[in-house]
Amino acid sequence: MKIIPLQPHYQYRLWGGDRLKRFGFCFDEVSIGEAWTASALPQGSSVVSAGLHIGTTLDDLYATHPELFGINSPVFPLLIKWIDPNDDLSIQVHPDDELAQSLEGQPYGKNECWYILDAPEGGEIIYGHTFESKETLQQALEAGDVMSGLIRRPVSRGDFLYVPAGTVHALTKDVSVLEIQQSSDTTYRLYDYGRTEPTTGRTRDLHVNQGTLASFAPHLDYVEPALSLNHFRTQLTRNPYFFVEKWTIEREESVSTDTFRLLSVVEGTLEIDGSSFDIGATLLLPAGQSFQLDGTATCLVTGVSSPTKQKARIGIDLGGTNTRIAVVSTEGRLEKQYKLKTQPHLALDTLLNQIKLAVERFQLEYDITHVGIAAPGPLDLKRGAFLTPPNLPNWHHQTIVEPLCTLLGLPVTLENDANAAALAEAKFGAGRHVDSVFYVTVSTGIGGGFVYKQNLISGAHGSAGEVGNMIIRTDGPAHPTLNVGALETHASGTALHERARTKGMTDSMTLLTDEIERSTFVEDLATGLANIIHTVDPDVIILGGGVTASAPLYWNQLQDAVAMRVYPHLRGATPLVLQQLHGDAGVIGAAFLP
Repeated sequence: MKIIPLQPHYQYRLWGGDRLKRFGFCFDEVSIGEAWTASALPQGSSVVSAGLHIGTTLDDLYATHPELFGINSPVFPLLIKWIDPNDDLSIQVHPDDELAQSLEGQPYGKNECWYILDAPEGGEIIYGHTFESKETLQQALEAGDVMSGLIRRPVSRGDFLYVPAGTVHALTKDVSVLEIQQSSDTTYRLYDYGRTEPTTGRTRDLHVNQGTLASFAPHLDYVEPALSLNHFRTQLTRNPYFFVEKWTIEREESVSTDTFRLLSVVEGTLEIDGSSFDIGATLLLPAGQSFQLDGTATCLVTGVSSPTKQKARIGIDLGGTNTRIAVVSTEGRLEKQYKLKTQPHLALDTLLNQIKLAVERFQLEYDITHVGIAAPGPLDLKRGAFLTPPNLPNWHHQTIVEPLCTLLGLPVTLENDANAAALAEAKFGAGRHVDSVFYVTVSTGIGGGFVYKQNLISGAHGSAGEVGNMIIRTDGPAHPTLNVGALETHASGTALHERARTKGMTDSMTLLTDEIERSTFVEDLATGLANIIHTVDPDVIILGGGVTASAPLYWNQLQDAVAMRVYPHLRGATPLVLQQLHGDAGVIGAAFLP
């Protein structure tokens, strides 16, 4: 056989049991929590179970037959585990490569991922925390109060999560996973519920100091969208350490390998080159081979990522509540991102250091050429500084571009968030086929941006497109910074929410079902849009923001109202369209700021 099946190594765990048998595993030992189906670690190496190399451990096979793997690494780099907890696992964190080498003398840290094999109804795992700093995290650990600050994430069968080194995490009772990770078993245990080992009666060691040093604090939440590769292959992650694909086999398929692949059957029965394998099987597919697959099966396939770095940009969407730091491809595709709480009550340096950490992680995989920041205004674009953004009061008049340039050693650009979204929609979204695009965001406030031939028009003072302060009436509620009668005070999400509240309604969606209120909103917004048409005569107006989620309630009425407010020869000439990039427009646009 070209394929090399691997026999698992079973690991005792305090929280183990015998439920791994439902995935096809056979063992007599008690309290088995993990089946290592592809391991070259000395404490539990997998063994070839059939074929020419039967009886050979995976670490020996890697050392003696490098041609089967096609990679250049001093030790076998991956580890696959099937994990079935009979109890909650300890709260833990793993070091990255640099920390593992310095603290433990180990070649690899532990970046890992989980494919959820099974979970109870309402199942959840622990992924991240709410502590503001390493100091507050360590204080909670030392006081035994860490549970109050942990984030619980719902999970169900078929979910996939990447868990970067530095992420505080834990599996919970009855949430079974296939874990793919770097070849390391280094874990820093932060909290263990006071449990004792049954053989010794002793509590297990905790690693508070090392764990705090290894942890993201504040927490960085990793997000990577799945990518369809063809009709049966979906990429779940591609990171500097490994890639993972989900193969859904429903008919005969042909695959070829450049470097080795590890294939695990997680559902159904797979036929490969005439041999049949059921759930629980893990196979080594050697490098430089072709294989015929058939049957009905779901498989997780992993290998080592290419060392070649693609050029990419970093977009940062800095909001009053959350900040997103994203890798954006040169084609405008959002590759992956970290999210974190902005915490504007803390020093700006706290945020800058988290941005630096995220960008450095991305630089392991990408050749980063530029960093752009989209932030709420008003801004001083010439100085690269905040002026007086209402939701960032602690950072008023502080510069952000220069210190971030210094930290990263990269060019950094700052722009208003609505302008950044406008640029993204003009380059990659609903305005990509025309020359002049005006983007209006109707959300908590109302902002706008004008793009001509894919160039952002900022104006002499960086305030072009600030249509929220456009006067559309002679009356209206008072506002600390806006004109009486401004568009934002009448047609924004905040204005709708306030009117709904005074009428005893639950939200703005409910308000817009009322014919009179809907007509008032439409007339106000249409007046603002008609003013834009008469001022810059764009090819298209793109509407985005949270209020557009209710567009089916008012869309046709809004278009009619705009047509009634423009010159007859302009009626229908400037289409109104909804955004295409939705919540990603700001971060994508930020990446492409000049």
